[in-house]
Amino acid sequence: MRGRPRGRQAAPTARAPPPLDSYGRVRSDGTPVDPATYDYTRAARDALHFSKLVDRFVQNLRRFVGYDVQYFAAVEPQRRLAPHLHMAIRGTISRADLRRVVAATYHQVWWPPTDRVVYSGERLPVWDAAAGESGGYLDPETGEVLTTWDDALDRIGLDQTAEPLHVARLGRQIDAQGVVADSPQSRKLIGYLTKYLVKNTAECHEPTTGRQREHVNRMVEALRYEPCSPTCANWLRYGVQPKNPRKGLVPGFCKGKAHRPEHLGYGGRRVLVSRKWSGKTLTDHKNDRTAWVLARLAEAGIHVATPDPTRPFVWERAGPADPDVKSPDRRLLHLINERIRRREQLERATAPELSATAREAA
Repeated sequence: MRGRPRGRQAAPTARAPPPLDSYGRVRSDGTPVDPATYDYTRAARDALHFSKLVDRFVQNLRRFVGYDVQYFAAVEPQRRLAPHLHMAIRGTISRADLRRVVAATYHQVWWPPTDRVVYSGERLPVWDAAAGESGGYLDPETGEVLTTWDDALDRIGLDQTAEPLHVARLGRQIDAQGVVADSPQSRKLIGYLTKYLVKNTAECHEPTTGRQREHVNRMVEALRYEPCSPTCANWLRYGVQPKNPRKGLVPGFCKGKAHRPEHLGYGGRRVLVSRKWSGKTLTDHKNDRTAWVLARLAEAGIHVATPDPTRPFVWERAGPADPDVKSPDRRLLHLINERIRRREQLERATAPELSATAREAA
């Protein structure tokens, strides 16, 4: 919908930039028809790099339309467990232009290859504090230092036939809708955007059948040994030292967010908001939150001492020899106590009042 119908501003919304491509046929409950041929490896890698793909989509869209596109988006998994993006875009962009940008958007992952397992089981690299500048991992049999992360990337750069480890692309389907501001449709889509914000990724579609639980387990297992970042412990499995290695790394036990079952490979933020979406700075938002809290406390009759803006103040940094400066541990305890007190005040101010009947029943 375009223009300004009935004096109201049109706010076109791309409800859902396309999902990721297919990994195999799935049933209505999201489980694969044939788990043996379902491409779990590609599904895991797409999930791991989905946030980068979204960044590239926004970058390409801004370059294509020629202005700084502002957006609000939420990431949620589909029934097949692939990450999916719902995005509200301020401004008017045609569906044809969106499809062109989607078709041209991809993200290449230029990481070392992972097609050959070098270390597994009990045979794992060992840590040596004397290896390299700050320690490194050695082959358990030969004692040879494993290839460092920088050297592995240099080899890729020098190899004219090298290919990216993975290329993530958006799917072909796209659902773009023009939405008029302050309309029943806009309120419905706002609810659609925000309904998943308080849930973990895995909670959006909780498995209820044995077939769905098996699908989740296979996805988690596919993610177990996939490197999630340059610092991932899984690189040791493929004979490469992670970036900035440290003692105690074990392949298959990376502590990265993306490897946790509740995140299903997606390690990015659930809510994506462009900086100019609201038209306010971080200071403006901070002042708005402060004003809201003070207003709620005032309504509840709770007085909060605040500096009088009409009176002049001179702020000076207190030195360690200042008699008014307490010890660090006492200052920390004071801040904790003040934070607890403020939270209790706000909870009292915003708690719903019980009726006389409800109080008697309680």
